[in-house]
Amino acid sequence: MTLAALVLAAACHTGRARGPSADSPAAARPEANSAADTEALAGFVTQLKGYAELHNKLEKMLPPVPNETTPEVMDKHQRALAQLLEQNRKQAKRGDLFTPAGERAIRRILDEVFSGPDGAQFKSTIMDENPSTVKLAINGRHSDDVPLSTMPAQLLARLPRLPEELEYRFIGPRLILLDAHSHTVADYIENILPQ
Repeated sequence: MTLAALVLAAACHTGRARGPSADSPAAARPEANSAADTEALAGFVTQLKGYAELHNKLEKMLPPVPNETTPEVMDKHQRALAQLLEQNRKQAKRGDLFTPAGERAIRRILDEVFSGPDGAQFKSTIMDENPSTVKLAINGRHSDDVPLSTMPAQLLARLPRLPEELEYRFIGPRLILLDAHSHTVADYIENILPQ
């Protein structure tokens, strides 16, 4: 394993829609197709770490959410964090986190997954509650009326792990990075889910 692949594996975290836990047998990280993919995925992880640092800095500015809370308090916290993220990421655009090289590497990984023997089943699982006509905007709120797509564990096992603040989700044919604390779209890749 190359140094970049080791850095990639060490830099990532686990969680719901983030990838398998470090204790699970599926915790192996994606095999890159080339040194360029390994480097691209390491760059992607670096971008994610920068986002997570900003997220954590901004979230610390807000009053903490009580352990026993209500949906209204959670919603207020999410919206306040979303506003801070939007103010601090005014220039953010598609491709800032999913860099072009990182996007190409992730496309190759997902092409392998979806063309494999279980690919049709994975797509079916994802499409169960996957809306297709939702407009996306960087820093835009993921509508509370739109269900979150299921992410098969086998698919997550092939993708780089995300920081605790982020989740992979599909909306239509797009793969998004959902900020789980603010319920906003941090970045997305267009047309990655096979038709």
